[in-house]
Amino acid sequence: AHEYCQWLGTLSGRTIDLPTEAQWEYASRNRGQKVLYATDNGNIEPGRNYPAPDEGVLPVGSYPPNPLGIYDLAANAGEWMRDWYAADYYQESPKLNPEGPRSGTEKVYRGLSTGNTPKSNTTVIRGPAPVSSRYYSPVRGFRCSVSH
Repeated sequence: AHEYCQWLGTLSGRTIDLPTEAQWEYASRNRGQKVLYATDNGNIEPGRNYPAPDEGVLPVGSYPPNPLGIYDLAANAGEWMRDWYAADYYQESPKLNPEGPRSGTEKVYRGLSTGNTPKSNTTVIRGPAPVSSRYYSPVRGFRCSVSH
């Protein structure tokens, strides 16, 4: 995922990479507001702006974007972040634009996948994910971010 984003950057002449955890949260919370769900209105409405319990992974853009115009931050597939994971990182991190620990064995994973309950799929839930796996999962994804 990281190499793909960087390849796009090389092609476009722009700085492109996986988002940092801070960038992802800022975008999912509509510029850092106290928004619990990264939907068009900050609420969960299954079938209208969030997958219904029986829906699997859906095509990108199946539901309205958040107020910044970003699709699928509130379910469908979880996303890899550029940051290494440390459970206690925010106890010692810089307050502005933290970029995670310098190294680790797992990456941060945000935006839980379809099938998780809305209660566990908020803008503040974070977790670790191993950087390699023997199995492909359609509910693990990524998006690239462009720096100006």
